Amino acid sequence: MATEQNSTASPSSIVQALGQGNVAQHPVLVAGLVLDHMPVGMALVDAGDRLLWANDALINLACPSGGELGGRRLNELLRPVVHVVSEDDHLQGLEVSEEWQQAWLSVDDSSKPRPGLVSCVPFHQGRDVGICLLTFVDLDGETELLQELPVPEAGSLASAWVFEDRLNHAFERADRLGQSLAVMVVELSGLARVVAQQGAEMASRVSRRAGRRLASTLRRDDSLVQLDGHRFGVLVELPATPEGLSVVAERCLEALEPPFMLAGQATALIEPRIGIAMYPEDGEDAVQLVANAERALEATALGTHGFFDGSLQRLTEERQAFRHSLQEALMEPDRHFRLVYQPQLDLDSGECCGLEALVRWNHPQHGEIEPRVFVGMAEEMYLIDRLDRWVVQTVVEQRRRWCGRGHPLGDGQVAINIHPRMLDQNAFDGRPLDVFLRQLDDSLDWLTLEINGGGLFEDGERHSHLLRRITALGVHVAIDGLGNSPVDLLTLAILPVSVGKVAPETIQSLSLAPSSVRQSVAALVQCLQTLKLESVAVGVETTEQLEAVRELGLTRVQGNLMAEALDAEALESWFARQGRLAIA
Repeated sequence: MATEQNSTASPSSIVQALGQGNVAQHPVLVAGLVLDHMPVGMALVDAGDRLLWANDALINLACPSGGELGGRRLNELLRPVVHVVSEDDHLQGLEVSEEWQQAWLSVDDSSKPRPGLVSCVPFHQGRDVGICLLTFVDLDGETELLQELPVPEAGSLASAWVFEDRLNHAFERADRLGQSLAVMVVELSGLARVVAQQGAEMASRVSRRAGRRLASTLRRDDSLVQLDGHRFGVLVELPATPEGLSVVAERCLEALEPPFMLAGQATALIEPRIGIAMYPEDGEDAVQLVANAERALEATALGTHGFFDGSLQRLTEERQAFRHSLQEALMEPDRHFRLVYQPQLDLDSGECCGLEALVRWNHPQHGEIEPRVFVGMAEEMYLIDRLDRWVVQTVVEQRRRWCGRGHPLGDGQVAINIHPRMLDQNAFDGRPLDVFLRQLDDSLDWLTLEINGGGLFEDGERHSHLLRRITALGVHVAIDGLGNSPVDLLTLAILPVSVGKVAPETIQSLSLAPSSVRQSVAALVQCLQTLKLESVAVGVETTEQLEAVRELGLTRVQGNLMAEALDAEALESWFARQGRLAIA
């Protein structure tokens, strides 16, 4: 009788149990059916991190094309959204924790990983000590739950999967634009001491405040994520140069340096350090790049930052020393810089028709350095206008000496290349450029100021009134670097420009370039002639280039083929000895 009752009372589904009206009499069966069919994935994991059992929901999420999870290791099934490296250089996986962790669920190669939240807590039942209960909540992009999650703004503490997504898109942009990017790992060393002395809650508060400080320090274009309790990851796209990254790292260290004062608690002191890895030099995917940033972190002293590649670190230190030397030199330009003058010659008469003043830096270790090496750095330090004004002043003094001695060089034109920042009314000492020039000399009809075409087209119209005041002093304005960038003919026509200089790169390509390029250069020269601008070919180095220049109709040339750049004394000797075009 009992056997018959048990037989009739064993429903095979909740629906059947409901039909029999005895759901409450079979709690074990109902619980099992609920666990198998509930929308939350669940599994039991043994002490060796192997899955003992998984419900149908987890199996369907991980293996949509069919499969088993029994015997799988935990970290084959789930991985953290951002991997970090442990002390033994192994990628860390998920930890047994009651806190929800962000993770990807992926076993079946035919399906895409699914974002979710996972917890893994001890599950004690009888002798099954060491068994854990894993719970996975699916956050697939099509679910309402993920759609309701707030999307963090750029520069804020992003969720880990948003960080990884941004990193992957950053790789694509870097490849497309031929640029670099970097990942920085910021470690809050000393947080374990805070846990021991003041408790986990205090450490958590310190960590959250550190995240806010970092978020407020970084640019809106940077991405920040908390990798674990004491590490943050930062994605930096621009400026992804060693110098720029060092500046970003130093700012982050400064933001984390002061003590953390929390109400009702003792002061918490942490010692931050930062490891940096660059793409593509130090890694070609997110996991490798973060791992190498972690390795750089382990080799970095507290309170400092370090790069993964030791040679890159040395390069950064050398460039920082170079930058420091340049900054010191620009404070006393008379001691560290000198001028040389390269003649410009007229092809029709063969005579010297002008000079261009060029600056050289006498570096104490590296010797004489040309401007292409240091001008960009001086521009970054906002000291280029200081150098340019020194050049102008030195040229005025040199010409005054030539005129005082009655030397013919005092009668010629002298050109000086200046940065567009010189047109800024607030540059250097607050004196507008026309005021500065007027105070140097009463007669300036011998002076030509050359401004790069890109800067002149971008800011020339805004500074048109200043340019007209300068030309009213007799100064000529030349547009430099033609051929390197697009030419705005309308702007060129309305600006008070009288000279156009064709860039050395354009001249050097004439002997090798296809006929279409030559035609383009010929069209540029024709435009200059139509606008009644005097044209100068710069950088003529070979007889082939000279012949190409002749064919284009350019008669004023400058380059080492005719004459090298010489200091004032050597220039006087050259002029006395030759002073004419030596090329047939």
